[in-house]
Amino acid sequence: MYFDDAELLQLEFCMKQTKNQMSMGGEILRGLRRHASITQKIEEEMERRKQETGAYTREGLLSQLEKELELLERGV
Repeated sequence: MYFDDAELLQLEFCMKQTKNQMSMGGEILRGLRRHASITQKIEEEMERRKQETGAYTREGLLSQLEKELELLERGV
C-alpha cells in the first residue's frame, strides 16, 4: 500500500487523534498495541522519506510547490 506524502501526514494526524479516544481494557489493550505498531510504521516511513527526498522539510515543501506551479503553468 502506498500513500503520498500528504496522505501519510494526514494518516499520522488521524492516528494521534484516535489514540486519545481509546481507553484501557482487554480488547482495547490489543487495539492499543496495533495502534502503536501502525503509528511506529508511519513515523518510520515519514523519517525515511525525510532522509531520502527531503519530504516534510521546508526545502522539500518548497521543491514540491515549485513542481506543482510548473504543472499549473503548463496547464497539465
